[in-house]
Amino acid sequence: LRKETGTALLLISHEPDLVSMVMNGDESPGNMTVLLDPPTISRDLHSPKKARKLNLYGRSARDRFAEKLSDYFLWSLPLIVLTFVACGLAISMLSADILRKIDVTEPVLKIVDKEVRPMLKMLTGDDPNAMTMMMINMKIRGMLNNVVPGAKATLYALGMAKLFVLEIGPLVTALLLSGRIGGSYAGEVATMQSTAQNALLKTLGINARIWTLAPALLASLIASPLLTSIGTALAIYLGGLVGPSYGVGTFDGYIEDIRRAVFPTLRLRSIVAWVEGDFDGQGFIGIVRSLDLRCTVGNSTVWETFIEVLTYPPCFLLAKACTFMLIIMLVAESAARRKRDLTPRDVPGVITRSVVIASLLIIVSDWGFSQLLLKRQY
Repeated sequence: LRKETGTALLLISHEPDLVSMVMNGDESPGNMTVLLDPPTISRDLHSPKKARKLNLYGRSARDRFAEKLSDYFLWSLPLIVLTFVACGLAISMLSADILRKIDVTEPVLKIVDKEVRPMLKMLTGDDPNAMTMMMINMKIRGMLNNVVPGAKATLYALGMAKLFVLEIGPLVTALLLSGRIGGSYAGEVATMQSTAQNALLKTLGINARIWTLAPALLASLIASPLLTSIGTALAIYLGGLVGPSYGVGTFDGYIEDIRRAVFPTLRLRSIVAWVEGDFDGQGFIGIVRSLDLRCTVGNSTVWETFIEVLTYPPCFLLAKACTFMLIIMLVAESAARRKRDLTPRDVPGVITRSVVIASLLIIVSDWGFSQLLLKRQY
């Protein structure tokens, strides 16, 4: 080419063996091969650490993971906090106001007058006089005043705990992160696809899916349960402040009811025995040998044990959070890499499809988790 047309060939490759075959100086005089060594990071001469080679492909996997984790967690935290502050205040105020307005005294007194008066007449042979019925009503009213406020407070705490831990917390967080994390990841991968960066990674011998998906998936599976737990705990705490202001229970009683609702005793035989103190005096080896993970209710089958552990409130929250995030990331990955000839103008459509499809699948999977929750025996 140099002699006939005056054109030179510049070949840049990371495969020296193949370059030596193409640029053979014996067959084509004048060919030159230049090998470039990767630079090293200079360190202080007094530092005992050795110089570290630069990563040939940019950042290391650890750096990519740390960047994704800080992005997914720190930038999503304000969104989660503000959303759950709004949800926690709205639901707690609505629930407390409804419970405050519920008055069962008059309906109960009507039932007593209707049912007790004939019974007294049957026992005594005479109609009870007004004084007798007034004393009975006063006694019933006093009993209701002692029992109903505590029942309302317990019902309020159980409702807040079950609602946010088992349902609203994981679902709302997942729908928010579907746009925040799923849209971000889909846009990133789609941009790489449209600008041939994925093809370049393949040329360099790097699996493009591992390069982008592995650190992002690991970071999202850590960030999602943390964000879900923070948002749920914040909403439940705000419920403890709102309830007493509406005259529903006390803060200390609310926290105690929440603790019993969120962390009940796991109904496995060894766990129950440990709580009741049956393992006192046994060493670690003895406890391991006598370990029995069968469920204490039902027929003690493996399926019932699985349902008992999965629907245990903290486990249920973590399982839903991780499952929803797995759906988000896999849908974003599939949507971004579906078209090989993707163009930059197609990137917004990829983000939209990723968010919408992931949100729909999250709602469907939430229904599946609800069906598993119904399998739990109470």
